[in-house]
Amino acid sequence: MKYHDEILELEGTRVTFSRIISRLTPAPLINLYVGIIFSLASPIGLGPVLDPLSSILICFIVMVILPITPIVYAAWKGNVDLDVSERESRTKFFAFSMMCDVIAYVVYGYFGCHIMSTLAAAYFSVTAGVLLVSLKSKISVHGAGVGGPGAALIYVYGLPALIVVIVWVLVIYSRITLKQHTLGQSIAGVIIAIIISWGAYFLVYLP
Repeated sequence: MKYHDEILELEGTRVTFSRIISRLTPAPLINLYVGIIFSLASPIGLGPVLDPLSSILICFIVMVILPITPIVYAAWKGNVDLDVSERESRTKFFAFSMMCDVIAYVVYGYFGCHIMSTLAAAYFSVTAGVLLVSLKSKISVHGAGVGGPGAALIYVYGLPALIVVIVWVLVIYSRITLKQHTLGQSIAGVIIAIIISWGAYFLVYLP
Protein backbone atom coordinates (compact mmCIF):
# COMPACT_ATOMS: atom_id res chain seq x y z
CA MET A 1 0.00 0.00 0.00
CA LYS A 2 1.43 3.35 -1.03
CA TYR A 3 0.44 6.98 -1.26
CA HIS A 4 0.47 8.37 -4.78
CA ASP A 5 3.42 10.67 -4.09
CA GLU A 6 5.46 7.60 -3.04
CA ILE A 7 4.68 6.01 -6.39
CA LEU A 8 6.09 9.13 -8.06
CA GLU A 9 9.30 8.63 -6.05
CA LEU A 10 9.69 12.30 -5.22
CA GLU A 11 12.68 13.31 -3.11
CA GLY A 12 14.10 16.32 -1.30
CA THR A 13 13.67 18.34 1.89
CA ARG A 14 10.53 20.09 0.62
CA VAL A 15 9.03 16.74 -0.29
CA THR A 16 9.79 15.29 3.14
CA PHE A 17 8.24 18.31 4.87
CA SER A 18 5.20 18.13 2.59
CA ARG A 19 4.77 14.43 3.26
CA ILE A 20 4.70 15.06 6.99
CA ILE A 21 2.03 17.73 6.54
CA SER A 22 0.07 15.55 4.14
CA ARG A 23 0.14 12.45 6.37
CA LEU A 24 -1.04 14.46 9.36
CA THR A 25 -3.96 16.10 7.55
CA PRO A 26 -6.11 13.56 5.68
CA ALA A 27 -9.81 14.25 6.16
CA PRO A 28 -10.44 11.40 8.66
CA LEU A 29 -7.64 12.58 10.96
CA ILE A 30 -8.90 16.15 10.75
CA ASN A 31 -12.29 14.75 11.78
CA LEU A 32 -10.63 13.35 14.88
CA TYR A 33 -8.71 16.53 15.72
CA VAL A 34 -11.83 18.68 15.50
CA GLY A 35 -13.93 16.07 17.29
CA ILE A 36 -11.47 16.11 20.19
CA ILE A 37 -11.54 19.92 20.35
CA PHE A 38 -15.34 20.06 20.35
CA SER A 39 -15.60 17.20 22.85
CA LEU A 40 -13.16 18.78 25.30
CA ALA A 41 -14.11 22.44 24.84
CA SER A 42 -17.67 22.63 23.55
CA PRO A 43 -19.18 26.05 24.27
CA ILE A 44 -22.64 24.45 24.42
CA GLY A 45 -21.78 21.22 26.22
CA LEU A 46 -22.20 17.64 25.02
CA GLY A 47 -25.82 17.07 25.98
CA PRO A 48 -27.24 15.11 28.91
CA VAL A 49 -25.56 11.76 28.25
CA LEU A 50 -22.11 11.94 26.67
CA ASP A 51 -18.88 12.93 28.37
CA PRO A 52 -15.75 13.99 26.44
CA LEU A 53 -14.30 10.48 26.30
CA SER A 54 -17.47 8.86 24.94
CA SER A 55 -17.94 11.66 22.42
CA ILE A 56 -14.36 11.22 21.16
CA LEU A 57 -14.77 7.44 21.02
CA ILE A 58 -17.87 7.71 18.81
CA CYS A 59 -16.03 10.16 16.57
CA PHE A 60 -13.01 7.87 16.33
CA ILE A 61 -15.05 4.80 15.39
CA VAL A 62 -17.73 6.28 13.13
CA MET A 63 -15.99 9.31 11.59
CA VAL A 64 -12.40 8.06 11.38
CA ILE A 65 -12.05 4.27 11.34
CA LEU A 66 -15.18 3.40 9.34
CA PRO A 67 -14.63 5.88 6.48
CA ILE A 68 -11.03 4.80 5.84
CA THR A 69 -11.67 1.05 6.05
CA PRO A 70 -12.82 0.61 2.40
CA ILE A 71 -9.89 2.72 1.15
CA VAL A 72 -7.32 0.76 3.13
CA TYR A 73 -8.85 -2.52 1.94
CA ALA A 74 -8.89 -1.41 -1.72
CA ALA A 75 -5.29 -0.20 -1.42
CA TRP A 76 -4.27 -3.51 0.18
CA LYS A 77 -5.87 -5.30 -2.79
CA GLY A 78 -3.90 -3.06 -5.15
CA ASN A 79 -6.98 -1.42 -6.66
CA VAL A 80 -6.18 2.15 -5.57
CA ASP A 81 -3.41 4.10 -3.92
CA LEU A 82 -4.01 5.42 -0.41
CA ASP A 83 -4.77 8.89 -1.81
CA VAL A 84 -7.35 7.46 -4.24
CA SER A 85 -5.71 9.78 -6.74
CA GLU A 86 -7.86 8.70 -9.72
CA ARG A 87 -10.94 10.92 -9.75
CA GLU A 88 -13.14 8.21 -11.25
CA SER A 89 -12.43 5.89 -8.31
CA ARG A 90 -13.50 8.32 -5.61
CA THR A 91 -17.30 8.26 -5.90
CA LYS A 92 -17.94 5.04 -3.99
CA PHE A 93 -15.58 6.06 -1.19
CA PHE A 94 -17.27 9.45 -0.89
CA ALA A 95 -20.67 7.77 -0.77
CA PHE A 96 -19.54 5.42 1.99
CA SER A 97 -18.08 8.33 3.96
CA MET A 98 -21.40 10.17 3.66
CA MET A 99 -23.16 7.12 5.07
CA CYS A 100 -20.78 7.20 8.05
CA ASP A 101 -21.61 10.89 8.56
CA VAL A 102 -25.31 10.03 8.61
CA ILE A 103 -24.66 7.37 11.25
CA ALA A 104 -22.67 9.87 13.32
CA TYR A 105 -25.43 12.46 12.97
CA VAL A 106 -28.07 9.98 14.15
CA VAL A 107 -25.99 8.67 17.06
CA TYR A 108 -24.99 12.11 18.33
CA GLY A 109 -28.53 13.38 17.78
CA TYR A 110 -29.92 10.46 19.79
CA PHE A 111 -27.66 11.36 22.71
CA GLY A 112 -28.52 15.05 22.39
CA CYS A 113 -24.97 16.09 21.52
CA HIS A 114 -25.69 19.03 19.24
CA ILE A 115 -22.10 20.23 18.84
CA MET A 116 -21.08 16.89 17.29
CA SER A 117 -24.28 16.18 15.36
CA THR A 118 -23.83 19.55 13.63
CA LEU A 119 -20.24 18.63 12.81
CA ALA A 120 -21.44 15.37 11.25
CA ALA A 121 -24.06 17.28 9.23
CA ALA A 122 -21.38 19.66 7.97
CA TYR A 123 -19.07 16.78 7.00
CA PHE A 124 -21.93 15.13 5.11
CA SER A 125 -22.64 18.37 3.23
CA VAL A 126 -18.98 18.99 2.37
CA THR A 127 -18.46 15.42 1.19
CA ALA A 128 -21.60 15.61 -0.94
CA GLY A 129 -20.34 18.83 -2.50
CA VAL A 130 -16.90 17.40 -3.22
CA LEU A 131 -18.49 14.29 -4.70
CA LEU A 132 -20.59 16.35 -7.10
CA VAL A 133 -17.61 18.45 -8.17
CA SER A 134 -15.48 15.33 -8.59
CA LEU A 135 -17.89 13.93 -11.15
CA LYS A 136 -16.60 16.57 -13.57
CA SER A 137 -13.35 17.88 -12.15
CA LYS A 138 -10.67 16.93 -9.65
CA ILE A 139 -10.22 19.03 -6.52
CA SER A 140 -8.14 18.44 -3.42
CA VAL A 141 -9.80 16.21 -0.84
CA HIS A 142 -7.03 17.18 1.57
CA GLY A 143 -7.98 20.80 0.94
CA ALA A 144 -11.66 20.12 1.56
CA GLY A 145 -10.74 17.99 4.57
CA VAL A 146 -9.09 20.95 6.31
CA GLY A 147 -11.28 23.68 4.83
CA GLY A 148 -14.61 22.42 6.18
CA PRO A 149 -13.54 21.56 9.73
CA GLY A 150 -11.47 24.73 9.93
CA ALA A 151 -14.52 26.75 8.94
CA ALA A 152 -16.49 24.94 11.65
CA LEU A 153 -13.93 25.93 14.28
CA ILE A 154 -14.04 29.56 13.15
CA TYR A 155 -17.86 29.55 13.20
CA VAL A 156 -17.98 28.16 16.73
CA TYR A 157 -14.98 29.85 18.38
CA GLY A 158 -14.56 33.01 16.33
CA LEU A 159 -11.29 34.90 15.85
CA PRO A 160 -9.06 32.63 18.00
CA ALA A 161 -9.72 29.79 15.53
CA LEU A 162 -8.27 31.78 12.63
CA ILE A 163 -5.03 29.94 13.31
CA VAL A 164 -6.47 27.23 11.04
CA VAL A 165 -5.60 29.49 8.09
CA ILE A 166 -2.00 28.42 8.64
CA VAL A 167 -3.08 24.79 8.27
CA TRP A 168 -4.92 25.63 5.05
CA VAL A 169 -1.81 27.22 3.59
CA LEU A 170 0.44 24.33 4.65
CA VAL A 171 -1.91 21.74 3.14
CA ILE A 172 -2.17 23.64 -0.14
CA TYR A 173 1.62 23.89 -0.25
CA SER A 174 2.08 20.20 0.51
CA ARG A 175 -0.36 18.94 -2.11
CA ILE A 176 1.28 21.08 -4.80
CA THR A 177 4.80 20.06 -3.77
CA LEU A 178 3.82 16.38 -3.84
CA LYS A 179 2.36 16.88 -7.33
CA GLN A 180 -1.06 15.67 -6.27
CA HIS A 181 -2.94 18.82 -7.27
CA THR A 182 -2.51 22.13 -9.01
CA LEU A 183 -2.74 25.38 -7.05
CA GLY A 184 -6.26 25.89 -8.39
CA GLN A 185 -7.43 22.42 -7.38
CA SER A 186 -5.99 22.80 -3.89
CA ILE A 187 -7.49 26.23 -3.27
CA ALA A 188 -10.82 25.13 -4.74
CA GLY A 189 -11.00 22.23 -2.29
CA VAL A 190 -10.51 24.57 0.67
CA ILE A 191 -12.88 27.29 -0.54
CA ILE A 192 -15.71 24.96 -1.56
CA ALA A 193 -15.54 23.23 1.83
CA ILE A 194 -15.53 26.55 3.70
CA ILE A 195 -18.62 27.80 1.87
CA ILE A 196 -20.55 24.56 2.31
CA SER A 197 -19.55 24.14 5.95
CA TRP A 198 -20.56 27.68 6.90
CA GLY A 199 -23.85 27.17 5.09
CA ALA A 200 -24.50 23.98 7.03
CA TYR A 201 -23.63 25.64 10.34
CA PHE A 202 -25.85 28.63 9.58
CA LEU A 203 -28.79 26.28 9.00
CA VAL A 204 -28.17 23.67 11.71
CA TYR A 205 -26.03 25.02 14.55
CA LEU A 206 -27.93 26.34 17.58
CA PRO A 207 -25.54 27.96 20.09
